[in-house]
Amino acid sequence: MPSEGYKTELKLVSSANDVWGAIFAATRIYPAVLPDVYEEITSTRRDGYSEGSMRKITVNMSVGFNKAARMAMEEITDVDHETRTVSCSVEDGEFVTKHYRSFETTTTVAPLPSNEGPREPGCIVRWSCSYVNAAGSLSPDVVKDLMNKTFEGLDNHLQKLIHSKTARS
Repeated sequence: MPSEGYKTELKLVSSANDVWGAIFAATRIYPAVLPDVYEEITSTRRDGYSEGSMRKITVNMSVGFNKAARMAMEEITDVDHETRTVSCSVEDGEFVTKHYRSFETTTTVAPLPSNEGPREPGCIVRWSCSYVNAAGSLSPDVVKDLMNKTFEGLDNHLQKLIHSKTARS
């Protein structure tokens, strides 16, 4: 069965390096910054951010698809620090056992082109998924919305940190 796909991109105010760092600290940052979305993210194999790591992601009960897929086991399959790209594969949990035979994501964080003006030093987060449907009916739009909420929340958090450091200086 051929896989289907989905792509989205989001412009953020924070720098590409700051957003990339926050993505890598997901096991600590996501639940702390976005407790309404992530209940817990734990490393179950390796360090939780390098290739070959496995993470258990538990979504908070307030999130829209929680009844359909509250928990997922995600393996980091590829990391490229130079291009700020990380790829993951959902390996276990209700997400793949109920709704998909496979679900893979790729996230890339790129600096905004210099012609973007006032949004500098902002960045563009490109997120894509490829999947093979199973019997379930969970739309990839729900996952896209979750990822957009995650990246926007990270951006807001990073901007608050930057503004609080500026105010203390």
